[in-house]
Amino acid sequence: MNNFLWGSATAAYQCEGGWKEGQKGLSNWDTFCHSEKNNVNPVTADISSDHYHRYEEDIRMLSEGNQNAYRFSIAWTRIIPEGRGKKSQEGIDFYHRILDTCKRYHVEPVVTLYHYDLPQPLYENGGWENRDTVEAYTEYAKICFEEFGGKVNLWATINEPGYDTICCYGRGNYPPNVQNLERRWRAMYHLLIASASAVKVYKLMKLNGAIGIVSDSYSIETLVDNEEYQKAKYWADLFYNRSVNEVSVTGIYPQDLIDKLKADGFDTSYILAEDEEVFMAGKVDYLGINAYDRTLVKPYQGGETSMTANNTGDGVTKNETIIKNWFVLDEDPDTEKNAWGCELYPKAVYNLLLELRKIYPNTPVIITENGLGYYDNLENGEVQDTYRIDFLKSYIEWILKAMEEGCDVRGYFVWSTMDLYSWINGYNKRYGLVYVDFDNDNKRIPKKSYYWYKNFIEQERNKENG
Repeated sequence: MNNFLWGSATAAYQCEGGWKEGQKGLSNWDTFCHSEKNNVNPVTADISSDHYHRYEEDIRMLSEGNQNAYRFSIAWTRIIPEGRGKKSQEGIDFYHRILDTCKRYHVEPVVTLYHYDLPQPLYENGGWENRDTVEAYTEYAKICFEEFGGKVNLWATINEPGYDTICCYGRGNYPPNVQNLERRWRAMYHLLIASASAVKVYKLMKLNGAIGIVSDSYSIETLVDNEEYQKAKYWADLFYNRSVNEVSVTGIYPQDLIDKLKADGFDTSYILAEDEEVFMAGKVDYLGINAYDRTLVKPYQGGETSMTANNTGDGVTKNETIIKNWFVLDEDPDTEKNAWGCELYPKAVYNLLLELRKIYPNTPVIITENGLGYYDNLENGEVQDTYRIDFLKSYIEWILKAMEEGCDVRGYFVWSTMDLYSWINGYNKRYGLVYVDFDNDNKRIPKKSYYWYKNFIEQERNKENG
């Protein structure tokens, strides 16, 4: 991890397509997108960016853009189509081809084992609420380490245990589409013990590399500085950040979280004493941070738990959250937001990095995602996304400032390498450095931001080389 990684990122379900090719099994997202529950933006990722067939073009373009790293995820359903049992050699060969292509173009692969897409048979058996899924995931991770360990130096176990379960069980806009935080905490605990179990296996195998987790983490801030607001900030930090990061870095599941869940009357019987050894043996080598915005909070003053999200980009619908007896999301009327209500506040990443250095001083950080979702327009064969350039430039400047002040940041990945399926947001919310013309044979067209990033990386390398 000596050389700084400048790259971009994707996830298997969001970009690959080829949903029934290469012996691939069905995932919970395949099933959800083909169901009546998919009614907000009723599209599928059956083809999406067609990365399954065009990965070489995408990796070549990435490399030509001066990027030296590519973060992508493996689809569990390509490796073990039913989630457990028989392996698929076709699926294994596919990822070998991707890794070999990365090597050919001098691109460091950063491989995420799980990015939301759970094999459908495991989902039907209770998904992450069922501890059996932990065992199945550990078996799957071991196969990936055995197959690809010689070609991968950087692994990530799970992508966003926090955000994923908030969407699944808080907002209810990801499968299983329910609003029940008690079930959220159970599923998230199992994701975390699965991550630790995979790290433990990886270290026992003595592979030559590093392994971490990818956490959506936030600078928790308030508009008022008093005792009540500080209390809300404490609970929000536990809810969003420490509930994932603490156990991943220190190996100890937060006792104040257990106490709070019990105080809320939630069942915590899934937290087993024997897990303590697994968590301790499964401490991460680095913390992957998906940094998009800050989280503004204010004190809870009544009402039931409620979480809503703007998935339509209408510029009107609010992202509102009340967590009963914890906190309420606040809003700064003076900051700029995109059409989906995401606050554009680049200093958030600086504040977050300084906070992480204070709490976990010996843990390196990789910014595994940072990007801006926007309605991009293709005009005269070009996409003039100066708004994205401004966003990325500001974030990177704050990251570099944090590094100058002693924060150990080892890499930065733009979300995303190319336009792709943005989960429940569909295809109109575009993040890519490369435009994908979904209506014209998925043609790739580099955006203005692609060229800006290319030049920026070159300038940074020139500075390093004196």
